[in-house]
Amino acid sequence: MKRLLLPLLAALALPTAVSAESYWLILTDHKTYAYEKIEMESMDQCEEQGKIFMELTLGSVGRTQRYACLKGK
Repeated sequence: MKRLLLPLLAALALPTAVSAESYWLILTDHKTYAYEKIEMESMDQCEEQGKIFMELTLGSVGRTQRYACLKGK
């Protein structure tokens, strides 16, 4: 019992600094009601990839594609 108690107390006492932030690129097509979410490393990367997505879909008829960048926990 004593063998397990010390590691348990140490685990509870030590602070655990975890960065739980996440960034998500949401790609949508309103014509087909399709969407895709992709986790990104930063908000800057998300914006950059969203702009690339819009450039690639520039010639699409009706222009129903959109993107959004969201910050998660």
